[in-house]
Formats: sequence, C-alpha cells, structure tokens
Amino acid sequence: METQSRGPIEDKELPQKLEARVVTQDAAPQVHGYDVHEDLARHYGFADLVLLGLTGELPSAETSRAFEVALTFAAPVSVAEAPAHAAVVARVCGPRVASVVGVAALGLAEQAREILDRHDHLLPKLAIGSLNGSAQKVAPKSAEERAAVERFRAALGSFCARVPTIGYDVGLDTAILATLIACGLTSRERLEVALTCARLPLVCAEALTWKPGDLRRYPMNLPRFVYDGGAS
Repeated sequence: METQSRGPIEDKELPQKLEARVVTQDAAPQVHGYDVHEDLARHYGFADLVLLGLTGELPSAETSRAFEVALTFAAPVSVAEAPAHAAVVARVCGPRVASVVGVAALGLAEQAREILDRHDHLLPKLAIGSLNGSAQKVAPKSAEERAAVERFRAALGSFCARVPTIGYDVGLDTAILATLIACGLTSRERLEVALTCARLPLVCAEALTWKPGDLRRYPMNLPRFVYDGGAS
C-alpha cells in the first residue's frame, strides 16, 4: 500500500482566505479604512493616497506637499538611462503596451535598488539627519547637480527644517531619499517603491512616443561598426 508523504505545509492548518491588509472592498473600496470614493477622492490628492498606502497614515498638508516635490524631482529619467532605453527598445520591437510597462517597471525597480544600494550604509544617518563625516561620499558630481539640489531645497520651503541632511552638500538622490524618509517612508522597500512609482509614468510616456516597428528611427549603429566576416 502506497503511503503519501506529508510535509510541514500539509500538517498545518492553513487559512482559507487571503487577507486584505491595505485595500478592502465591500460596498466601496477602502485604503487602510479610508473610503476611496467618498473621502480620499474628494478631499485628498494622489500623493496622499500613495503615502497612505505605504505608511498606513494620511500625511499632513506640509508632508503631502514635500512628498509631491520629492516625487517630481525624482521623476525625470533620460532615454540615455537604462530603464527608459529598455522601454523604448521594447516599444520599437512591437509588443503589447503591457509588455512595455512591465519592462519599464522592472528597469526602474532595478535602478531604485541600485540607488538604495549606494546609500545603504547611510540610511540610518539620513533618518536622524546627521551624516557624521559621510557627506563627501554623496556629494554632488557636478555644478549642475549642486544647482538642482538648491532648487529642490527652494521647492521644499519650510519642510527643509525637517530634513537636516539636505543642509549638507549632498547630491540630488541623497536629498530626495532624505526627504522621503522624513515623509514617513522609513523602510528601504518602501523607498524603492516610491522611486519606481515616481518614474514610471514619464518612462512609459517616452516609450509611447515611438511607434511599434519603427526601427528606422532607432540608432542601432551607434557607435559605427562593421562585421568582419573574414575573422577566424
């Protein structure tokens, strides 16, 4: 007689339903208990919804504005950067838009991970607002970047008092991360999500300016190269 092998999953009593922890939907959808249709849509903006979803709490008006500023400064991604370039290539190759969005999202998530990797040892310091001699490691790489950070500070206005890190001579990525942390995104995972969400619309918009199959416009031969068929 054959006996069925059992493991730790079979021996445990498992839940019969998947638990909703952020979005619940009965008569109307709710996010962390806030009615989307009657409350959030009427009285709050999209940045508030994102922060509510990621932190579980609605932000103050000042925090909401700072979060919007940080996302806006984080949003532009040049076609020379891998996520936007990959999305353009996907679009030119002619798949469905869903595939283009997927390529863009994956590339941006990897880009966000790389930014967080560079700051991993600094995240605790960014949270308390003291770089303790580490500012030089994240200093602006150019005068243009330093000027961008100055514009970022100006856009934040009085919220700068809650982000002491940006009083140092730091690069734009560092200033944005410090601000996102001050807005309540205290875990690395949520920071990665925020950066990816901020950049996805513009990367997809860049890709959608191309037509599927539009290979004549794509610079496939840069730099110039020739195949050497006679090489052994």
